[in-house]
Amino acid sequence: MLLLSEFLLRPDFQVELDGPVFVAAGDRVSYEDGGVVVTRSTGERYKHPIRDSYWIYR
Repeated sequence: MLLLSEFLLRPDFQVELDGPVFVAAGDRVSYEDGGVVVTRSTGERYKHPIRDSYWIYR
């Protein structure tokens, strides 16, 4: 399992979750409608709110 609290959605876009989420092997993580959706290998979907998301300018 992986504890996820923030991640790069793309090389220039950072997402910070409102609270950490455990992600298991085989889970898929996507960014949909301002939230993070974890889709389990069984097809179950869980939406988690985000605290912040922003573009990274380099």
